[in-house]
Amino acid sequence: MEPPDTPGSGADVAAKAFSFSCLVCRQRKVRCDHTQPCSNCKRANIDCEYVVPVRGKRKRTRPSRETLHAKIQRYESMLKTRGVDVTGRAESEDGLSESNETADSPTSLSVATPRNETAPPMGFRSALIKTPGSGPKLVSKEGNSRYYENSTLWTDINDDFRHPDEFVPVGADDEEENEVELFLGSSSSGFNPQLRDWHPAMHCLQALKDIFVDRVDPLMKMMHMPTFWPVVLQATERGEEVSRPMDAAVFCFYFATMSVIEEKECEKLFRESKKTLLAKYRAIARHTLKRARLLSTSSPMTLRAFCLFLMGLRCTMRYESQYILCGIALRLAQKMGLHRDGKALGLSLFETEMRRRLWWHIAHLDFRTSDLLGAKPSLDIHVGDAGVPWNVEDEDLHPSMTEVPKERRAITSITMCLVRCDLTKSLQRLSGSSTFVASWGDIGTNVNMSTKEKDALIDDIEDKFETKYLRYCDPSRPLDILVTCMIRAAICNTRLFAHNPRRFADSGGQVTEAERNMAFQNASKLLEYASLVGETKSLRKFEWRLNTTYLWDKILFVLIEARRKKLGSDLDRVWELIGRVFSQYPDAFGQTSAQAVYKALSKWTLEVWDGYVAAKKAEGMLEPEEPTYIQTMREKQGELNETAASKIPEDGKPKDVNGQAWESAHATAHVDGGFSGFSDLGSFEMNLDEWVNWEQLISEQTGFYHVEGY
Repeated sequence: MEPPDTPGSGADVAAKAFSFSCLVCRQRKVRCDHTQPCSNCKRANIDCEYVVPVRGKRKRTRPSRETLHAKIQRYESMLKTRGVDVTGRAESEDGLSESNETADSPTSLSVATPRNETAPPMGFRSALIKTPGSGPKLVSKEGNSRYYENSTLWTDINDDFRHPDEFVPVGADDEEENEVELFLGSSSSGFNPQLRDWHPAMHCLQALKDIFVDRVDPLMKMMHMPTFWPVVLQATERGEEVSRPMDAAVFCFYFATMSVIEEKECEKLFRESKKTLLAKYRAIARHTLKRARLLSTSSPMTLRAFCLFLMGLRCTMRYESQYILCGIALRLAQKMGLHRDGKALGLSLFETEMRRRLWWHIAHLDFRTSDLLGAKPSLDIHVGDAGVPWNVEDEDLHPSMTEVPKERRAITSITMCLVRCDLTKSLQRLSGSSTFVASWGDIGTNVNMSTKEKDALIDDIEDKFETKYLRYCDPSRPLDILVTCMIRAAICNTRLFAHNPRRFADSGGQVTEAERNMAFQNASKLLEYASLVGETKSLRKFEWRLNTTYLWDKILFVLIEARRKKLGSDLDRVWELIGRVFSQYPDAFGQTSAQAVYKALSKWTLEVWDGYVAAKKAEGMLEPEEPTYIQTMREKQGELNETAASKIPEDGKPKDVNGQAWESAHATAHVDGGFSGFSDLGSFEMNLDEWVNWEQLISEQTGFYHVEGY
């Protein structure tokens, strides 16, 4: 027997009203009067059937929100971390449970404050370097580090947030790759993206390591070979995968080391020309930097790879481009907090030391590129408190070290870095200002310090270098000889800029004989040190670090004074010295990379040589034999004059590419890519514009410089 309350049971169902619509009305989405049959079905003369509706579960479209109790628990934890006594709190079991889940999540962080003596949990770790609850903070995870300087949201909240590098929107990698190409160029499609196929053979790999340790590592100390080399072998010998930052470091290491190999060595090791090899590995290194997300990286290892990449580019990039790329390296270093002291940030001794090495390398890089471009170094070089690296060898350092190693009283592979640090601080003292980073040119422009005071300060610097470094130099070791040459060259360079010949023009040529002799002697010594590096067999491996601007300026300074002196035993030695420099560094005076500079220097050299010969004749002395390099200059000068004459129209006025005459005096100096409109050397003593033209000539050259030179 059917229950009386079921639809369709018995005759009483017609009088029954339902609380839901019939099936037909629900499907048609019209109002139903809930009777049996309903008026709509009755008019349509169709069966009216009531079926109990069943509503399905709605899918959650939003993640579950943090409960109120969990929030309260988290906020109280933040207050307690900052030393606030929280009492009278009431928490439910559910709130505690959810709060504990949040605290144990893998993205949680801990704050290293004076009150917290326990080791931070796995995952991130962070440290405050000011008072608890405010100030800068370093957040690091898995080799990455992000530094927050200002007291903003990132430094005031507790560490219950994810590292910003984890928030990478969809498609961000492709977007960044396009941005990286803006600075590094597009990758070549001529190599297999399987990087493991591009590791050199084992015998080549060992040779690259030996070359790097011998020629590169002492001049740009930022890698720790005892920990880096096993990773290289892990990726090559055993074919194991390594992280993208390490991939970038490995292939940029290959590229940088190959750039200092001589042509014969390259053909012997790799069975191909150096040009072909560098083009190939430049493309691969660039590809790995893109994969490591260079522009947004927080990995010091990626930054090291980028610095190695810049070293490999040193001979194929103009001043301006290198200057911009150094700015990128400096900004990335600041983002990682490399400019701050690692000990204050709660980092290990090993990590602190490696960050110091990397920071000072980048600071020196920015200083040198700025100086060579004629720009001011970045103020950010001295904004931090990063300590100077220790004078130790790589074997004195290891990741698990707990005590500061004893510094060595000897020349080590990091001595060159330490000399640069001391030299930068000394230049700051000589410039007489702490509001900007001083460069060489600031020594001569400091009007608040007399020349005598500058000389006294330079004497103090020389004594310091003598006591700290030179006394430990061993003449039997090539690195020690190089350190000696570089320190003495740095002192000479400092004295030269303190007595800069450019000051002659500022004073209308009224300069004392003592100052002139000081400038001449120091410029001559600088050429001697360059010649010593070029002619000493054991030092030739370091030639790659010399920059051409160093030679151009010093030859000009010597010629200015040689023109005035005419005769003297010191001049006989100088003419021999100039010949050695021209022959030892042909790339610095090549007709392709430095045509305008060679043209100007040749003109002046011939001018001064002819005056020297004429003075000897006038004194009844034996006429000197004309050196080979003077004969070569005469031949080249004749060829250039013939070429220039063929391009000048009948009216005698040079024309631009549109056939328009150049009317300005400055424009007439630009003929055949050089300043053929220079006056004789005597004009440098009276006319400041000649110095400006010379500096512009240097900056406009297509020749490339070596970023590691003084």
